[in-house]
Amino acid sequence: GVTGRSVLLEIETTRFPTCFPIDIMHLFYENIALYMLKHWMGCFFKDSILNDQPYVINNKQWTEIGIEMETVRKSIPTDFGRPPRNILHHHNGYKAEEWASWITLYSLPLLKDRLPANYLKGWSFFVKAVQLCQKRVLSLHDQEEIRK
Repeated sequence: GVTGRSVLLEIETTRFPTCFPIDIMHLFYENIALYMLKHWMGCFFKDSILNDQPYVINNKQWTEIGIEMETVRKSIPTDFGRPPRNILHHHNGYKAEEWASWITLYSLPLLKDRLPANYLKGWSFFVKAVQLCQKRVLSLHDQEEIRK
């Protein structure tokens, strides 16, 4: 854990926090993705009344999504990384790589026609932001996309 002031603070050219990149693994993959999934499953809040929202996808549809993910496992090229596991049954054991794949590869097609259009559109902006953050270099076109 943190036990004191970092020695890096002594370097005059180091500007906290701007000198350090965003930790997309924890921020995007292991936090936002899981929290959004819990919202969509209707189990984010302890008070079930608060979970009664138009973006909640019913259990039947989550079962379908999970089956679709299991069905494509054998046809996903290894270049895409680990094949998808049924998100309904295994999301609690997902690692960052699986969350990254869920966000950037699987979520939009699997949520289409299941999540209301305005929520899907909002999620698509997040997916695009994650895809841009995964790049090592941003082109001028990428920078224009960010400004939009």
